[in-house]
Formats: sequence, structure tokens, C-alpha cells
Amino acid sequence: MGILKTVFMGTPEISVPFLKKLNELTDLRLVVTQPDKPKGRKRVLTPPPVKVEAEKSGIEVIQPEKIKKNEDFLSKIKEINPDLILVVAYGKIIPESILNIPKYGCLNVHFSALPKYRGAAPVNWAIVNGEVITEVCLMKMDKGLDTGPVIGCISEKIDPNDNAKDLFERLTDKGLRLLETVMFDYIDGKIKPMPQNEANATYAPIIKKSDGKINPNLLALEIHNRVRGFYPWPSVYGKVKGKMIKILKSFPSERTSDKAPGTIVIVDNIPFMVCGDGNLLKLMVVQPESKKPMEGKSAVNGGYLKDGDRIE
Repeated sequence: MGILKTVFMGTPEISVPFLKKLNELTDLRLVVTQPDKPKGRKRVLTPPPVKVEAEKSGIEVIQPEKIKKNEDFLSKIKEINPDLILVVAYGKIIPESILNIPKYGCLNVHFSALPKYRGAAPVNWAIVNGEVITEVCLMKMDKGLDTGPVIGCISEKIDPNDNAKDLFERLTDKGLRLLETVMFDYIDGKIKPMPQNEANATYAPIIKKSDGKINPNLLALEIHNRVRGFYPWPSVYGKVKGKMIKILKSFPSERTSDKAPGTIVIVDNIPFMVCGDGNLLKLMVVQPESKKPMEGKSAVNGGYLKDGDRIE
């Protein structure tokens, strides 16, 4: 067949590489993204990263407030009559009226081993839950939330030191490979999408700031996984003597203590935190309130963490 006529739907920074790749591989006619939103303390109206990239590339971009029961939007997509719509982190459910328009359907890049971790934050929750392997998948969308048949996946090991940012970057690289290979095999009829096994489905809900609130009673490994999974946002955080501190990098040590969970233990000028199982968690990088991130040793030298302090 000739060059594919496509539409892209996405919003945040993670979507941008896929927008650029789709523009490179196909005849990209339209980009759909969410409306500009106020950001920061001054609430400055800010365009989403996908809009910025689309305009830079000279691609038409629209930002409908809603896409469900939106006749103007429906007419626009019908007018283009795309062969395929690619969706990457758009942020809204795509209605059936849109799903049914493209010849090859609406495809979605999802960052998990479907049907595990359907939902908004699959990379984060896979790390928080201690998974050692995950996948990035290309799926054909249906009316459910990440429930459509899978076209193809590429697996990726999760290293004990990986945080969500690290893993996202590697999965993005592999997701782009899916567009270069698996997507075209599907279009050429070489791949038949496979239904997901509902019995194995799990859900990865959107992350809230409160998810990062530290619970020192958890096992050291559980807290470590939360530090990794909630980086860079919201991070794992607590208070020491009424002042906020974030734990940005940690590692479980072999040291133990019978002190109360949350207690800071200083060993060779390095801060550790007692966890619920009595094991000590090494605090490698922290960010005291109103300060830049610093190594744990620097936090000790600066007086931000002292032996016997408690994070709660």
C-alpha cells in the first residue's frame, strides 16, 4: 500500500517522541492534544508538549475540550479519513465513534505487559510492586480501558536501581521500534491482534501526591521500590522535626536496628532509616525543604539529618 494517512493523539512529554516518529514514518495530517492549562504558582497558561512539537513541525493541531459527542471533532476526523490513529498518553477515553473511523483502527502504545497494569501509571506501579520485567505493547483500542487486542510487545528487564524515569526512557526507545516494525506488519496483514486474558488483568491508577507520603513501617525493600517508582514525582517524602524532606535515591542495606521505624541512624557520616522489618535503608540522595537535591552525606554534614531524628 501507499504511505499511511494518520492522526496522532497525545499530550505530555512522553508522547512527543512518538509524534515525531509517526510524522517520519507516515503522512501525518492532524495532531489532537488537550487544551492549554495554567501551570506554576503564577498559573501561566501553558501549551502541552505535543502542541509545541506539532507547531514546530508545521502539523495542524487541534485541542478540543471534549471529544465525546463532539460533532465538530467527529466531522474533522471523518473529513481526514485516516488509515490509522495512534494514541500515546492522550489522557481521555476515545469514543467508539472515533475508534471505528480509521481503516486499521486506533492503535495505542502502552507501557506494560498487558493485561497487567492497565491504566494511567503502569511504569510506576510495576516498579512499586517490585516487578523485575515489564513490556511495552502496541494494541488495537476498543471501548474499554486498555482492554483491546495486542498487536505486539517488546520486553524489558527492570534493574533494582531503575527509577520510573530510567525505565520510561528505555521503554520509549522500544516503543518507537514497535512503530517501525510491528505496526507495518499488522497493516500488511502479517500479524493478527491477540485478545488479552482478562483473568490476568491488573490496574495501575493515576498517581496522587499522597501516594508518596512515607510509611516507615513498610519493609525496607518496599520503601526502596516506592522511592524508585515515584521518582521524579511525587517522590517519597516525610517530615523531620516539622520540615519536609524527600528521598530521591535509596538502597536497602544489610544493616539492621531495633530502633523504631523512621529513625535515622548515621554510620560513617551516611544516613540510614530504620524500616518496619528492622532493616536499614540507605538514603543516598535526599532533598531537604527549600534546598536542592544532595547526597545523603551532604545532608548529614549540613545538619539536615542527625542520628536519632525521625522521618514521619
